[in-house]
Amino acid sequence: MNSTYTLIASKDDVHAAIKQVAEQIMNDYPTSPLFVSLLRGAAPFSSQLMHHIVELSREYHPELDYMTVSTYGAGRTAGEPFIVTDISPTTDIQDRVVIVLDDVLDKGVTADFVFSHLRNKGAKELKLAVLCDKKTHRIKDIEADYVGFTVKDSWLTGMGMDNAGEAKEAYRWLEEIWDVTPNA
Repeated sequence: MNSTYTLIASKDDVHAAIKQVAEQIMNDYPTSPLFVSLLRGAAPFSSQLMHHIVELSREYHPELDYMTVSTYGAGRTAGEPFIVTDISPTTDIQDRVVIVLDDVLDKGVTADFVFSHLRNKGAKELKLAVLCDKKTHRIKDIEADYVGFTVKDSWLTGMGMDNAGEAKEAYRWLEEIWDVTPNA
């Protein structure tokens, strides 16, 4: 192992935080908005969020679509974001409320890029729900509307966040969140 791992949030902590996000969204939007999950990172968060929503109300019927946007690639340095896979051409976005789901908000580059793209497709209102919010070093003026955890500015892994320095897709599917410190 090339790094030291420190537990930030246990599986139970993660489930409780996502359930709280689900409650907040449902309180704000009694009728389901369109959810757009940013793959690959947001897959575990999005899945658990949808499960919590339908546990709270079987009548809510969340609609979920996906985009794949690449910003980090195989490393830890953010590049210029680009769309790998857009939402489905059959998804109606015109004049709708859209909640973008992502694993982590740090510099804001990806979220800003996705918001601009979805606005151009006709979204009426855009909100951002993230599992983790790093409130430091923002490049873009964007804030999350729904946050599971506010965390320090460090490399995280688990719940969709991988440690590509360790191995391809390393630890992305852990149900906990870990802080990663590279060993010297």
